[in-house]
Amino acid sequence: MTRFVLDANILLAALAGSPASPPALLLTAVHDGDIEAVTCPLLIEEIRENLEKPYFRKRLSELQASEAIDAYSAVAVMFDNPADVETVLRDPEDDYLLALARGSNAQAIVTGDKDLLDHPGLTPRALDPRSACELAGLIEAS
Repeated sequence: MTRFVLDANILLAALAGSPASPPALLLTAVHDGDIEAVTCPLLIEEIRENLEKPYFRKRLSELQASEAIDAYSAVAVMFDNPADVETVLRDPEDDYLLALARGSNAQAIVTGDKDLLDHPGLTPRALDPRSACELAGLIEAS
């Protein structure tokens, strides 16, 4: 089974965007058990904090946001927050995602963050949502 770390920006796009978008397809696949998503309390908190911002409040009620977080937490594989976080990325606040991916044996970090996507030699690699959908067999390769 394909195992991914889904960055907060992917989950937020899935919740607030089109149901046919690659982020939404990934989230549906996690809920359906077709792919495995790895998370940790720090990532869940990042999602929670962003869902409180006005942009998301216009799209999801507080109850919907809370239910979405609970549903995702129930289906994702929960790991502890990474303890040994090496500074690798330009934005050190994203290094925990890399540590989580490595510690959970994820195949990739799925993100829209250019710093991760453009980082040379990242292991595991970072994929945009469309590429992750292709890898997981959710959509045909273009």
